[in-house]
Amino acid sequence: MVLPTASTLCHVFTFLLAGSPIFYSAAPRGSCSSCCAIREREDIKFLLYTRKNRNAAQQLQLSDDVRLARSNFNFNYPLAIYLHGFSESATGEKQSSQELKDGNSISESLRLYKHKHTAAHSICSTAFLRRGNYNVILVDWSAMVAVPWYSSAVENLPVAARYLARFLRYLVTSGYAAKHIHLIGFSLGAEVAGFAGKQLQEWGIKLTRITALDPALPLFEGNSSNRRLSPSDARFVDVIHTDGGILGNPTAMGHADFYPNGGRPLQPGCARQEIANNRWLGIIIGCSHQRAWEYFVESIGQPLAFPVERCEPSPKFGICRDGNGRAYMGYGADPRLRGKFYLETNGAKPFGRHSPSSIPQLPISYKMTANASGEAARLQQEDDYNTLSNNIALT
Repeated sequence: MVLPTASTLCHVFTFLLAGSPIFYSAAPRGSCSSCCAIREREDIKFLLYTRKNRNAAQQLQLSDDVRLARSNFNFNYPLAIYLHGFSESATGEKQSSQELKDGNSISESLRLYKHKHTAAHSICSTAFLRRGNYNVILVDWSAMVAVPWYSSAVENLPVAARYLARFLRYLVTSGYAAKHIHLIGFSLGAEVAGFAGKQLQEWGIKLTRITALDPALPLFEGNSSNRRLSPSDARFVDVIHTDGGILGNPTAMGHADFYPNGGRPLQPGCARQEIANNRWLGIIIGCSHQRAWEYFVESIGQPLAFPVERCEPSPKFGICRDGNGRAYMGYGADPRLRGKFYLETNGAKPFGRHSPSSIPQLPISYKMTANASGEAARLQQEDDYNTLSNNIALT
């Protein structure tokens, strides 16, 4: 028998570790005899942000038509959904979810980056909401991924993913076009995205794009029984690897897998950054892992900031399709890319080594390589599903 949710053992508390908030619970969520019962409606929250409510979330709920109608959700705008990782939350200071939502100009980021306790939504003021008219939904499943219950968090992935899939199906049946959905996940959140993509396909819905930011490695190694993210989970699956072999999984698992600085720790600048902030533990654990979403956040405002330097064939496809040398990592990744891509970054913001002064409109014009021409017609059909999320007019 599971613990009652009202038990003090089931409460989630916050404490600081190496300068970052950690979410702790005395007992895990799950179905074991010593676990707290999972309450999907309370433990998995969908927090909506738009240009009309940049700082105050509107909580949406599964099958709640009244709440959806009263919210600022716009059926004509593309939808970016973000899933945080283990020991994180979708709200509060220094959380990857908030940074992805807000984003700042590079100059503002450089100024605020020096302040250890600056609220995360102030660190980058452009990202999705400045890029264009977006619906941004942050999925807060912090109660299910609280420290120190990592194995329980992995066991909870299918539960969170099915509930997310049900919520997305609800939006689609309410009239929202599935082709406008871009699902983004960091660490364990990347695996939830994959599970959700699989579940939706069982209901006849295939996502346009899943972006996986350094998918989690522990309990997903080698012959692990846990299903991993795969290219079949969406029409385009792109993956950024930054902490391979430690917290991140180095295995190629998407259509396009990016390995900035080799995809392994230490990522450039991590040692200096963590020592400067007296966060010695972060040199080994954390900094390189979080670089994945930091790179992605920067690419939303500067989609050409991370040009790829070389491409290798992926074991999953046996080919390398690099857009004739014009591939880019992050938001600007072309959905026709196939293979493993390598590039170098700077050790501090701006991380991208090519930061044009103006933000171009996407999609970027790519030329297909000669060996890809035979498949171009088929891929063009898939491209039609991928253009809107990369084609937001700037206002």
